[in-house]
Amino acid sequence: MKNEHIKKFDELYTKMSDSSDIKDMELFGKVMREAMQYVVNHSPAYADELIEKLEAINYKNYLTKKEAEDIIMEMQPSPKWTIEQMKRALAASGTATEEAPCYNECALLTTIAMISSDSGDTLSKYVKDESQLMEIIYNLAIDKLKDKDGKFAIRKYFDL
Repeated sequence: MKNEHIKKFDELYTKMSDSSDIKDMELFGKVMREAMQYVVNHSPAYADELIEKLEAINYKNYLTKKEAEDIIMEMQPSPKWTIEQMKRALAASGTATEEAPCYNECALLTTIAMISSDSGDTLSKYVKDESQLMEIIYNLAIDKLKDKDGKFAIRKYFDL
């Protein structure tokens, strides 16, 4: 029975997404809002996950909090800073952590961690000051996330 529900949902979604009739989109949106209200009432944590995934609409490079944590945890060698240390350093410097439509905070933190993991030792040979090192790695991360030729895609890079 569950598979039949999903099959029918997929059929209706495809019909709506292929339609140029705004009424189809409005109806689908209204029903999805009802479904989201149910999820909010019964599983707020899952509702947060769904909203976080929908944030992809706003960003070319995005990751969810869980995706970022999982990726960073697996990096070898470990990045120079934890997620919390990166957040504190960026907040202290007044640096923006999101820029629509380029990247969200989780994509930025993961890219900083990636550069720190991959190139941190080399960069540390030339930059001794910790805050200056963070600033350089931050700028390199921004270069990737705002890649001028549009080739860098964080989800593709990490096979998501």
